[in-house]
Amino acid sequence: MIRLACLVALLPALALAEPQQRVLVVSFQSLGVEPEVVARVADALRAQTAAAGWKTLDGVETQKALRAATMCGEDAECLATLGQRADARWVLAWGFGKVGASYLFTAQVVETPTSAKLSSFTEKLSAVPDDATALAQRAVSALFKDVKRPVVLEPPPPPPSTPPLVGERRFVPATVASTAVAGAAAIAAGVFGALAVSHYPKLSAALSAERPALDATQRTYNLGADLSLGVAIASGVAALVLFIFGAPADPTPGATP
Repeated sequence: MIRLACLVALLPALALAEPQQRVLVVSFQSLGVEPEVVARVADALRAQTAAAGWKTLDGVETQKALRAATMCGEDAECLATLGQRADARWVLAWGFGKVGASYLFTAQVVETPTSAKLSSFTEKLSAVPDDATALAQRAVSALFKDVKRPVVLEPPPPPPSTPPLVGERRFVPATVASTAVAGAAAIAAGVFGALAVSHYPKLSAALSAERPALDATQRTYNLGADLSLGVAIASGVAALVLFIFGAPADPTPGATP
């Protein structure tokens, strides 16, 4: 429920944010240059763009846009439309061709939502580079120097779920005392009961002169057993009531209340 509320509260901001912040790196022209050279430069540009912290479309996705990019040339609006179809926020369009005895590399970055040309880069080379990494580093650094990433708002993570608070009951002093009394009284009742049972045979075999004293002893045992049993039962009930209605401890996390 909390997560749903956060999403609803942030929907207006999310609607204004761009869902994709990817870069489409695609060549719009290559004249007098071998296809393997073009592929090498394209791979270097994608690798350096990613190394600079930008998310690039992979080679398969880029391949789908190559023919259309050739038709666009350096037209910013056409390249922006191409980027939108590829679900990219920016288009890094570049060209590499032979001009006389030298080679010319040109590139530009177009923002797809606005069709604006944000930056451009041009470099003249005396020969085709065996390793296009350095050229790609210089181009990417210059092209994205002033390009700002839009802030995309994301809903905050839901708060961690916590188990309900449960108050653990503790033994109060009266509960402990009642339990102790009940235990002692139960032991006493057992002792008196055993004495009373073992004393009955003496009554049967007693002489008349001994009978009054033995009767008194039997009554003492019987009374002791009855009183101890009564105290044990009363103390046990009191301990149970005190435990049930006693004050709970401070609430602590628990699985169930």
